[in-house]
Amino acid sequence: MTNYLCSTRRHSNTVPRRRGRSAGFTLIEILVAMVVLAIGMLGVAAMQFRGLQYSHDAYIRSQISVLAYGMADRMRLNKANAAAYAGVWTVPTAAPGGCVEGAVGAVNDLACWRRQVFNALPPGSSADIVAEVGGEFSIALGWTNREGDPERMIEYTFLP
Repeated sequence: MTNYLCSTRRHSNTVPRRRGRSAGFTLIEILVAMVVLAIGMLGVAAMQFRGLQYSHDAYIRSQISVLAYGMADRMRLNKANAAAYAGVWTVPTAAPGGCVEGAVGAVNDLACWRRQVFNALPPGSSADIVAEVGGEFSIALGWTNREGDPERMIEYTFLP
């Protein structure tokens, strides 16, 4: 007869499984991780929003530089009538008319410049051309951002 040995011993290379509290992630740990992730995503969204605001502000500032230097050049071309360019305007909600491309004169230059200001700046912006002492002129362009913050103003002073 064959004698079979029965062994109830476990092999030494097997690891006993622990059952109990440390068997995996709990629902609370997963929820905490999701809250931390959500806060991080909100931070990224806020940074993206601020980046868009700063980008738009830089765009407006560059448009103002182009507009101010363009009007300064027009005034330099018409030095004899430079005083006729002085005035204060608010950007309207409808496109201003009266601009004839290629025509010469302060009235036409101002009409064309107002149209350019209308196309470049938001409604309610201001554009001032002021004659200073000593023959200098100052062009001040102001705008209000989308959030309704106080008007920002950039001013250029030059000799025609």
